[in-house]
Amino acid sequence: MNLLDKSLKPGQKVEITGFASDNVFRERLHEMGLRVGMLITILGRAPFGGPLLIRFNTSFLALRNEEAACARVKLN
Repeated sequence: MNLLDKSLKPGQKVEITGFASDNVFRERLHEMGLRVGMLITILGRAPFGGPLLIRFNTSFLALRNEEAACARVKLN
């Protein structure tokens, strides 16, 4: 599953298992600090299909849908 999966609810913790290999956003997510094996918390989504807000370590990020679709995750 990826971060855009509708079954993910605010407050859930997920672990990053990988990134889409052909996606240009993979390098950008690495630059923002997201790595395989990290635990992140889903904080919520902006209305009308807006960005996804996540927390990892002490950082908060708002990911566009294209970026969130690149990250593969599993429930923790």
